[in-house]
Amino acid sequence: MSKWPQHDTRGAILTLAPEEIQRFLLRTRRNPDAEQWEIRLDAQLRDILARANDFVPSEAGCILLDDPRAKFAAAGPGRLTFIACFGEGATKILGSRITANRGIAGRIYQLGLPYITDDAAKDPFFATEIDSLSGYKTTTVLGVPVIVGESICGVLELLNRRSGGPYVPRDLELLQIFAGYISSSIQNALDAIRARELARRDELTGLFNDRFFHNRLREEIGRAEHDGTDLALSFLDLDNFKHINDTHGHLAGSRTLHEVGSLLHAQSPPGAAAARYGGDEFVIILPGADANRARMVSELIRNRIAETTFISSPGPDGPPLNLTGVTGSFGVSSYQEHLTMGGTIDQRQNRFLLLADGAMYRAKQLGKNRVEIADAE
Repeated sequence: MSKWPQHDTRGAILTLAPEEIQRFLLRTRRNPDAEQWEIRLDAQLRDILARANDFVPSEAGCILLDDPRAKFAAAGPGRLTFIACFGEGATKILGSRITANRGIAGRIYQLGLPYITDDAAKDPFFATEIDSLSGYKTTTVLGVPVIVGESICGVLELLNRRSGGPYVPRDLELLQIFAGYISSSIQNALDAIRARELARRDELTGLFNDRFFHNRLREEIGRAEHDGTDLALSFLDLDNFKHINDTHGHLAGSRTLHEVGSLLHAQSPPGAAAARYGGDEFVIILPGADANRARMVSELIRNRIAETTFISSPGPDGPPLNLTGVTGSFGVSSYQEHLTMGGTIDQRQNRFLLLADGAMYRAKQLGKNRVEIADAE
């Protein structure tokens, strides 16, 4: 747990660890597979909260953010999590959650409006559970919403003005400025994630590109070896794809690849990483899966491809073609079941991929539109 250095007005500013804050940045995409970003948002939030305390001296304060996964799922009112805080009992509430329609923070979040109370005990919106958890007694509260783009994503609160008096309108103006700094910090982190995302995506299909695939596969191999868990690959090559290009043109072929990419993204299980390997070849990394599980996933996707009518709607490059009969051949390999240890990690990675590739070619030779499992080395 990170702490801001001791300071006579700031005290200890605590935040969740960077890897825990990561989930609060999944605001513009549903994929939970976000890697670490270079921007140290935890340090920025500590600095913002410390400066807010400098300008509006208070005994305690906090930043709460919503969980965007719950927001995407529209699962009830959602939750607010204390991701940064200072003051008495801060260590007890850091990381705790409240329902997003409870208390003064919930009211600020729900309405998107600032709030001031001079007597928390008599305030009809004040909820006592956080004071009970922290052992702290709240008397005065000043809070403002944190807004990113057009979406309310959290709340910035200060508690118990250090002078002993009530918060004043000037305090509110200052706190809104610091809420804006939080919004900018989150937006900058989102922009950095988007930039990295574009760099690792295949432009045509939207799947990961081959460069990211090789880096990710190396990481997953290292994790599987360290944890003693399994890891599987599913290698896919579309059958007779050249016929689509020759008959309908390369634009139709590109649209088909794009739609296949969307299908793979939708049908891949959570935690999997689907990539375009090149041309009409695709590969899916399946962490934790053995050969049988990877075969089941591959059969599901194989059936979906065979059942799908591609280019069924008009596009910017032409009318619908309603292509049916597109199929794919799959090869599956398991790191624990099929690979013998030895050699460097690069050599093991190449052999692992070649096993899946070889099984895919066997599927081609046996009639196409099927899944084959690799033979152990």
